[in-house]
Amino acid sequence: MPDAISGHAAATTARPLCWYDGEAYGRRNRLKGIAICGTHAGHFAIDAHQPEMMGVQFKPGGAFPFFGPGGGEFHNRHISLEDVAGAGAHRLHMRLVETPDPAAKLRLLRDALLEGAPRVLAWHPAVSHALAAFEPAPHRVRVAQVAREADVSHRRFIAMFTSEVGLTPKTYLRIARFQRVLKRVWQMPDVDWAEIAARHGYYDQSHFIREFRGFSGFTPAAYFAARGPYRGHVPLHR
Repeated sequence: MPDAISGHAAATTARPLCWYDGEAYGRRNRLKGIAICGTHAGHFAIDAHQPEMMGVQFKPGGAFPFFGPGGGEFHNRHISLEDVAGAGAHRLHMRLVETPDPAAKLRLLRDALLEGAPRVLAWHPAVSHALAAFEPAPHRVRVAQVAREADVSHRRFIAMFTSEVGLTPKTYLRIARFQRVLKRVWQMPDVDWAEIAARHGYYDQSHFIREFRGFSGFTPAAYFAARGPYRGHVPLHR
């Protein structure tokens, strides 16, 4: 489910990574090596039977120092790291496959990321200000107000934020609110959905259900009944 982060996923065997999307997750996708999973505004399924994989998750905007501007180009996409970083990505994947120890694999991936960062990049001050302003209560923030506070035009602010974070400010706020809901209800024994919707600033129950289903593929009640050990993942039985 979407959570405003982006990341790497690496198959640490020679088998490709697999994920499913489309109607009823009917479309199967495969990528060999290391994939970049961009920020997503929707849901997709992964193959739980993949023998071994690992990943690096970047906080919102955290991929920017490694890949630079253009985070929006990865939005809703899985891309081979080889297409971005060249043959070095293939060599890294082979080293991960050949390294037996999980801790050593993590160190290898960490070191490769740090060595591969071409330069130190800082967020534009307007983006940094926005991420801090959005955090406390995403349903109460107005994008236009944050742009005014940062002293940039509304259009320029949206372009900068999308380039560096990978989502438009409005989509980021919607996902952040959705994640607040998941975090609140995930381990609750019972849920008053009307109270949850009101607490998080949804107009009404239909608005809440529509947003929840759009991001997760489930109604709130169906998610609650099927939730698993990780709040952003639901076990599917095909």
